[in-house]
Amino acid sequence: MGEGEEDMILWRRDDNLRGADDYIAEIALARRARERSLADASSSLCGRRFTHPRWPAQVNERGYLVVETCGCLRLIGHDDGCVCEHDIERRAYRVDDDGREHYATRPLGGTR
Repeated sequence: MGEGEEDMILWRRDDNLRGADDYIAEIALARRARERSLADASSSLCGRRFTHPRWPAQVNERGYLVVETCGCLRLIGHDDGCVCEHDIERRAYRVDDDGREHYATRPLGGTR
């Protein structure tokens, strides 16, 4: 190997070009850091509250449908719909300009 070739090899090892493997590693490290911060949080559950009819459907002594008010059991930042302890799923289908959400509820996994 000549003098010029050795310098070229050293220069290529020290370059700051970023490859796909660097990008993938950064994403993995960021994901792990986010998971650690969520686990360390005092309450890492979503907790969004919603109401749904009691399942199976029940009526009270006046003949009104009995409803439950539950909090979501999924982690903060989830992308899917909320789910409560009764296995009822909440899906928002519209959000008004003032931030109010309109949602529908159904048993998790569809109708029973």
